[in-house]
Amino acid sequence: MEGMTEDRPERPHRLVSTCLYLGFIGVFQAVQALRALTGWDSIEGQERVARFTDPWVEDGLTRGHAELIYRIYLGVLAFLGAAVLVFAIYSAMGHAVSRIMLTIATPIMATVGILQSIPAFLVGFLALFLVFQLWHPDVRRWFDLMNGKEPPPARPAAWPPPLPSTPHADPAGGAGPGAPQHWPGPPPWAPHPQAYAPRPPAPTDPVKVVSIIALIISSIVAAGCAFFLVVYGFAREELVQQQVDSDMNWMNLSEAEIRDSYHDLAVLSWVVLPLCLVAIVVSAVLLVRRRRRD
Repeated sequence: MEGMTEDRPERPHRLVSTCLYLGFIGVFQAVQALRALTGWDSIEGQERVARFTDPWVEDGLTRGHAELIYRIYLGVLAFLGAAVLVFAIYSAMGHAVSRIMLTIATPIMATVGILQSIPAFLVGFLALFLVFQLWHPDVRRWFDLMNGKEPPPARPAAWPPPLPSTPHADPAGGAGPGAPQHWPGPPPWAPHPQAYAPRPPAPTDPVKVVSIIALIISSIVAAGCAFFLVVYGFAREELVQQQVDSDMNWMNLSEAEIRDSYHDLAVLSWVVLPLCLVAIVVSAVLLVRRRRRD
């Protein structure tokens, strides 16, 4: 643990707080978009849809096309919020590419989210301010140290340890100065002398461990979401009818309620799937970079 503390520079508090706030903002935007999609058929949801689509309908666009545009807008906003969350987590861990992607995705998310409401406008303005903190001199210096672009500060060498000094003894009595000196050898049971102490084992890289875990979990979740979306897209009616006739319908839901539940699950899958894909790409890139560095 002491070797890890000495080798890894201290993470700036400015970076931690900035990534924490940006992660919360990404979650806020994604949750707002998800609530609008899941509550589409409610009274409040219809009022929100009408407030957003009425200006386009008045300009000559059909109601169906206007609602489709609004759905796409909410999906893009949810995807951007999820991407900002993932990039914020990996930026706090020292991934340079994630910091660049976070710098690109945050202004886009803030601009898209401005159309939602006044709180979303204020949150987007705060996100734009936080982006500049990602490139503060202290944060940039820390990323340079983490990625090997700047040499670490010099410190006294602790490895290898100094060798013990060789004892000097007087030659045997009667021997001249040019006579060879004979030193008693080690006993046969003594271990072979080592010049240096054994090197301690390399510390475990926490970034690599987290990346592997995120890659495995994200791959499993993404595969499940993709499978459900394919089945839901091609066999929606069969799914609903099977659930109605199944003995697993313990809550005695009606066909309309089951249809709405599958719709909400599909919306959730569309939000979670991009999040998992972003996590898979970032984890894979991070693992490749760590392997090349090793």
